[in-house]
Amino acid sequence: MEKIKAGGILLGHSFHYLDHLAPLCDLLEIPLTVSDEELAKIAVHYYPKLQIQWVNSIALPEYAVTNYDIVFSCMPRALFDDFFFFAQKLHNKRLQTIWCPHGNSDKGYLVPLMEELQREEVALVYGQKMIDFLKEKQAFSSLKTHAIVGNYRYVYYLHNKPFLDQLAFLEVLRKLPKAKKTLLYAPTWQDAEKSSSFLEAMPHLAAHLPADWNLIVKLHPNLFLENDPAHISMICEYESHPRILFLKEFPPIYPLLEKTDIYLGDMSSIGYDFLTFNRPMFFFNPRKRKKADPGLYLLQCGVEIEANPDLYNTIESHLASDTALFSEKREKVYSYTFGKKIEKEALQAAITAVYTVFPDRDLNFF
Repeated sequence: MEKIKAGGILLGHSFHYLDHLAPLCDLLEIPLTVSDEELAKIAVHYYPKLQIQWVNSIALPEYAVTNYDIVFSCMPRALFDDFFFFAQKLHNKRLQTIWCPHGNSDKGYLVPLMEELQREEVALVYGQKMIDFLKEKQAFSSLKTHAIVGNYRYVYYLHNKPFLDQLAFLEVLRKLPKAKKTLLYAPTWQDAEKSSSFLEAMPHLAAHLPADWNLIVKLHPNLFLENDPAHISMICEYESHPRILFLKEFPPIYPLLEKTDIYLGDMSSIGYDFLTFNRPMFFFNPRKRKKADPGLYLLQCGVEIEANPDLYNTIESHLASDTALFSEKREKVYSYTFGKKIEKEALQAAITAVYTVFPDRDLNFF
């Protein structure tokens, strides 16, 4: 039997997908094809062991159909077919897709989001939490099968820790002075749910930063795609602060989180990633949602704070009691989200096992 040809595809300058598809393809030992030349260069820099292929967007559909049978993508199947329709029809071949999640945020309760996955046949899921969410959104029952992949990005980090830690030191940590505490602020972008805390919180975070603390601001890539003048102006105003570093291009998240003492966020999926380290977490609630709102599920793992001049005092006042109050809760939420650790070989086996749901006859486009 001819070997199934699989690969990852990343369309456009979708920077926020890179640290999800690149580690996955590396662990599976398959190539990642990128249509944006700048993003391809970034991928080569941060994931040098991965086979990166740059194919421009005009040639990509033809390239994908002739070189792959199965494609891993963060793009919903409906959008995928829009882009690859004519190439598939020309070759009478249907590319099979496996959906790869790009984070485990609590977005999608206020606006349709995961409903877009109702046309998927196979999906990768981190753990039980994502399965339950897909069921709630009527997207799980349409799947032929799924593969549980756990916290595979952390597995990738551990396999490449010396290299990634060195990158984090050279490109991030050494740009800041020594500090008593390093706070990572990870605001999401101003999406349809209006989830971002950035414009409200950043002036207070900058003005009242303790003299012996460092602040790393991990900006969501979509913020720059929007090119919003208010956000750009805010960054320009505070980027000269000696203890504040805005990260615009540093895809690997785990080498940053490993060096982070305190996490501060809103609706970003990075909060779930930070559960890996079971350290203090604080959250803004920009829309003042009620505690029962399922979109605030992660807030049970830390303290909700206000964006005001007293925010650092609030944070410091809760640090001493953090472990007693939240450590066990964070462990439970992490387990619900990612399950048990999956080693590389078991991960490869779990994912390649789902290939069998695509019989040869399904490769026909018509």
